[in-house]
Amino acid sequence: MWRAILIDDEEIALDVMGILLDEVGDVEVVGRFQLVTEAIEQCGTLQPDLIFLDIEMPGMGGLEAAGALAACCPDAEIVFVTAHDQYAIDAFDTSAIGYLLKPVAKDRLVKTLSRYAERQAKRQIRSVESMRGNELNAASPAAGLEGYAEDKPRLLLKVLGSMELYAPDGRLLTWRTKKTKELFALLWHHRSRPVYKYAILEYLWPDDSAERGQKLLHTSLYYLRSLFKAEGYDGFVKYGDERYWIDSSAIRSDLEELLGMLKEGDAATKAEDMIRLYSGGDYLEMEHYEWANAYRMELRSAMMSSMNAALGRVPNEFRLQLLWKLIELEPSRLPYYDLLVDCLYQAGDEDGVRRVRAMMEQMELKGE
Repeated sequence: MWRAILIDDEEIALDVMGILLDEVGDVEVVGRFQLVTEAIEQCGTLQPDLIFLDIEMPGMGGLEAAGALAACCPDAEIVFVTAHDQYAIDAFDTSAIGYLLKPVAKDRLVKTLSRYAERQAKRQIRSVESMRGNELNAASPAAGLEGYAEDKPRLLLKVLGSMELYAPDGRLLTWRTKKTKELFALLWHHRSRPVYKYAILEYLWPDDSAERGQKLLHTSLYYLRSLFKAEGYDGFVKYGDERYWIDSSAIRSDLEELLGMLKEGDAATKAEDMIRLYSGGDYLEMEHYEWANAYRMELRSAMMSSMNAALGRVPNEFRLQLLWKLIELEPSRLPYYDLLVDCLYQAGDEDGVRRVRAMMEQMELKGE
């Protein structure tokens, strides 16, 4: 549970914010102040995670107080609360995490807390990656996870292109709802790294109220747990410290197989297998999950770099496959077409040469 202090010269405003935070949950109000000077004096002792600060205050105003509070509590994040919107630019110049207009809407408060949760999660991930090395697929920082027994068959997950989950006997598992499927995808995307509840709400139900979002989350979690329990994986979804994660040791995936090849750094000997795995498409391409976009592009970039590196070190047959795949991924890059024409000439494929040249002409016309 996060610790918060509230600073507002109006007692009723403190009451309202306290009620809202209590309704949203997961935030404990450890201090209420009507004077900034008193808050500054006690901030160091209270060590809050969040500071909800009114801007228009008697004596020292909120914008001025932000610096002093940051000095006392460097790890705390500030959320400005005000009845006026003209301070927004100045407020965010202070690196505040949020700016709430009175009367504070509960859904806006939830979004702000979600932003804070996401920032905390990223800090944790960066901390773990700095200790273990910046690998494309970072290991889990979750301590104390108990993996499934090695002799227990694992589920097969395909995430290149569309997402499909298969039982050990080959059955395609079905999802009760689309959001249950996306919730699983989001948790697996982080592997065993815990994801804050507020981050999940922001990703999956950004337009719903706090109450409705949490109800939908709990329902989706029930469906998800029931699906895996029915397959013999009880306890697959875990919860602690306002965060959810899964035991990814129960699953093997086409992505992990591809990442293993990319990390080996010898694409020349793995070219055919890499193309086979990537033939379905980009990471979760057919699911259209916005939260997966950044990793999708990162993986595509790594894949293209590896294929480019292999072009000069593979037999002509595999080189043709690599070039066709590179053109599929980056159709506007004309040098690939030139290389492909050369390969087709060597293979004696005159029809193929004509087809590629026609494709080149179309791309050149589009570029004009």
